Amino acid sequence: MKKRILTLVAALAAAALLAACGDKPPAVTTTDTSAGDTSVTDADTLGIPETADYGGEAFNILSAGNVAYADFTADETASTPLDSAQYKRKALVEQNYGVKIAETVEKAYSSGGGPGYKRLSTDANAGDCNFDLALVAGYDVTVLAYSDYLYDLASIPGIDLSKSWWDKRANENLAVRGVMFFTTGEITVSDNDVAFVILFNKELRKAYDLDDPYSLVYDGEWTLDTFGALCKTVTEDLDQNGIMDANDRFGVLVWDDSVVGIVNAAGQRCCTIAEDGTIGLTLYNETTLAALDKYFSIIYDTQYALTYQREKVDPLEMWQADKGLFWMNTMTRIPQLRGMESDFGILPYPKLNTTQDEYYHTVAPYNSQFICVPLIQDDVERTGTITEALAYYGQKIVLPAYYDVTLIGQSARDEESESMVEIILDTLVFDIGYYYQIGPYNKQLIIMIRNYDRNFASMYDSHKNAATALLSVINEYYGKAVDQWTAEK
Repeated sequence: MKKRILTLVAALAAAALLAACGDKPPAVTTTDTSAGDTSVTDADTLGIPETADYGGEAFNILSAGNVAYADFTADETASTPLDSAQYKRKALVEQNYGVKIAETVEKAYSSGGGPGYKRLSTDANAGDCNFDLALVAGYDVTVLAYSDYLYDLASIPGIDLSKSWWDKRANENLAVRGVMFFTTGEITVSDNDVAFVILFNKELRKAYDLDDPYSLVYDGEWTLDTFGALCKTVTEDLDQNGIMDANDRFGVLVWDDSVVGIVNAAGQRCCTIAEDGTIGLTLYNETTLAALDKYFSIIYDTQYALTYQREKVDPLEMWQADKGLFWMNTMTRIPQLRGMESDFGILPYPKLNTTQDEYYHTVAPYNSQFICVPLIQDDVERTGTITEALAYYGQKIVLPAYYDVTLIGQSARDEESESMVEIILDTLVFDIGYYYQIGPYNKQLIIMIRNYDRNFASMYDSHKNAATALLSVINEYYGKAVDQWTAEK
């Protein structure tokens, strides 16, 4: 399992950072969760150097993206369990390795030329090492990758991507011919925070005497057809004016980005890495067509579905006012709902049909951020050592605080949601075609939702030449990169 979520009782214990998760390495031992305590002992560092002394050198990290997570900024004033854990991790690494960690955070819209791209490309062209490590928006990091501005992570001494604190699925989905320019793992909470989920209103489910969604998930019957049928059960014209709008109740509140997740939820990918190591376009097929057709039929029916970007309404306000049975979004929304009066639950994305092997969940392309190492390095071995330590102690210290305290212990309302989160995080999909913006089909699918467009075939054909051209550029670069980094290793 990628993320083994503990039982509710164990989650409370994890609030004190006493427990690790499932099949992860032995737990860090500590008796105090206060931000200032760094007295952590570990019997088995599993390859992580216990100590090193880099003489108080600065270790500079850039965090730049549409969300811009500040994973390394917390200080001794930290008040939340997550902030406290992140500070503990930071202080421990600084203490054990003789470095001073500094994080520069920039939040800005990026479509491939955002602050992450601009800063790292400028540094590379100038031969400057202003950042040792970076957490960069998915749309930026991919352009940096095939523009020769990043270091192959698999070639950096001290980084072992096979370890459990690095995301196995990300490594499988994003490595091209053994070259790994960006990935994710327990070093950051960003990948999990932007995983696609569906929330459901438990009060409305009870009021309308609907099937238990949790049972449907467990039984493998949580499908697009089942989801669509339930969406049609709670529609109500609350103000009785004959017009369905933000003043009324809907079966589902639709996030337009959700459509890219529907493709992955059906087990399909925009692009796939072939056996010969090339990235190929795999979006257009019968399964994708079937999934999109079903989804369009659900969300284009304005009696039952409201696409809030199209209608320019506040989905959070509607959700908290019980105006939706389902709400399609990402995990990051859940902590915002601690004050919601009505109970809600967390659900995976539905399968296409009952014959599908498992549920699948997209790490949102637009909101994603990935760890990368700038090509220009003053001391790449030091970078490898510190990066690995941050990831390792992220698993040990930050992960329990994030999931077992921040998410499960404080936000989710029932034990079943805990199991749902486990399913979601065990089935994450990193669709390389979305992050590289091939087509860009991710954007075009969203435009289709906003326009209530059903003609996927036409859209696909009109952007196929652009997609093929970009893939040629990327594949040509990786062909050269393999030789370069093989020699480095």
